[in-house]
Amino acid sequence: MSEKNRKSTIVTIAKAVGVSPSTVSRAFDPTSRISDPMRERIFRCAQEQDYVPNRAASRLPMKTISIGLLMNDFYEPATVEFLRGINDGYRELRDLKIHFESCIIGYSSKTVAELENALERFRGFDGLVVSGFIDPEETVLLNRYYRDNPNLVLLQTDIPGVGRLSVSYHDPGVASRLAAEFIADCLRKSESKNVVLFTGERKWQIHGMAAEAFHRAAKENGLNIVGSYDMKDSSDVMNWQLYDIYVKQGIKPDGIFITSGKSLDLCRYIKDKNLSSDTVLVTYDVTKEIADYIKQGVVLATVHQNFYNQAKSAFVNLLRHILGEKTMDETLLQLPELVFGSNIDFYLG
Repeated sequence: MSEKNRKSTIVTIAKAVGVSPSTVSRAFDPTSRISDPMRERIFRCAQEQDYVPNRAASRLPMKTISIGLLMNDFYEPATVEFLRGINDGYRELRDLKIHFESCIIGYSSKTVAELENALERFRGFDGLVVSGFIDPEETVLLNRYYRDNPNLVLLQTDIPGVGRLSVSYHDPGVASRLAAEFIADCLRKSESKNVVLFTGERKWQIHGMAAEAFHRAAKENGLNIVGSYDMKDSSDVMNWQLYDIYVKQGIKPDGIFITSGKSLDLCRYIKDKNLSSDTVLVTYDVTKEIADYIKQGVVLATVHQNFYNQAKSAFVNLLRHILGEKTMDETLLQLPELVFGSNIDFYLG
């Protein structure tokens, strides 16, 4: 950067032109009410001083942009990382006159009523990021909000039938292919290649997509799927399914892939039944508990879907869209990664 550029500010331009700094700031806003001759004088002076207008300065005379985050607390690791990602995005851009509010709703029988109240609270906002509401009564409320404010961004999964500006999530198809290829590689010298798939609730689009992709990838990699279960993100449901597999059917799978973050009971079962040495177990998400199971050899790999970047990307791109800097892409995809014992500490921070 040149010496002139470093010294040039809206204050130096204002002094040179003989106007107030706020007038200079308004000149860089094409919608502001300022005479063309005055705008030309300011632009000419700015060019002479090698001035590069920054977004914060040009937004001084403009109204504050309000963005909200609305989600449930069903899965704490996601909640924590979503908040961290959006808060970091907000801190990096807070000089642009942004007002940010978050609302976390408890997952209960009162969720629909609380969601309705929260959406009313955010009705006057310029944009809203939403995660965790897919039941029919909830989607009706989301569509009602979208009709009044199209700047609605979905986080973590798309919701068929819900109007939205964009959706930010990881690619579940890539995650499933990574898992299938990894399990196949671990079993390449084994004659038996029987695998079981557990998914979270398949009414969530990401779990349905993950199941379809894993079935295709398993076939391509010579794996034999002997069980495919929707464990509905419930420990009780999965425990019954484990009983069905290992006890009633007498199946001892060589590999298991689970797409739900609620996998600790599965890890505990594999460990307590001394099945670790005979089972290639691939889980989802990077948590301290999963890291412990990886270090014990119970879990061989886990999928990092990057909740942090999903949320930060949603927030930053929504803001840029509202500012008119960039039309928001319909889909913001994060590429998932497989994490092992050798690198999991890096992901834990």
